[in-house]
Formats: sequence, C-alpha cells, structure tokens
Amino acid sequence: MTTYHAIQRTQERTGLNPKASVRFIENAIKRGRTAETLPVKVRKYLLSKEVNKEQRAVLYNTYCFIIKDGDCCITMFPLPKTLGKKRYHGKREIKNIKKYARYYNLFKMEDV
Repeated sequence: MTTYHAIQRTQERTGLNPKASVRFIENAIKRGRTAETLPVKVRKYLLSKEVNKEQRAVLYNTYCFIIKDGDCCITMFPLPKTLGKKRYHGKREIKNIKKYARYYNLFKMEDV
C-alpha cells in the first residue's frame, strides 16, 4: 500500500509513470536495505529521518523511502550525493567531484 503523495514524489523525482512508480515503491519495501545493514555514515543519515518508532527509513536504488507500519510508503527522496557511490583517484577518495573535474579536465560537468 502506498500513499498518493509517495506516488507523486516518485514520479517527480525519478521520471517514472504512475504504474511503474507503484512497482518501484513495492520493490523498495521488499528489497530495500534498512539502517542496520548499512555503513555508519549512511546509517546515521537514515536514522535521523526516522521520526518515530512506527516509521522506518529504507534505502533502495539511491533513494530513501519512509515506510510506516511495515508496508505503507509515506514519501521518498534522493540520497545526498555525499552518501552515494564514492569516486577515487588512485587510493585517495575524491571529496569534491566538481573541483576535481575542473582541475583535471577529465570529464564534462554534465556527467557529474
């Protein structure tokens, strides 16, 4: 079960149609990862989004879903870029990807 608000937000933020949005939310509820199974940095972010004990935050496909009572999705929003896939230059992690791209001219800014 999903709320109308969650379907609207999924359409708006992912570009999916209504039927695909419902399927995307159902997959997130079934296959999403909870805070306990994630690294500390992402875990703290997800736990900060959980307002009360009835709600839980689930991570699925770089989106955070707020789920109530086990199967009712309330809303969803994208995970911040700082918590997503990390990029490396050799062994060093790239902290600011835009600054790195300008300095090394490796790829276009549209790719970031």
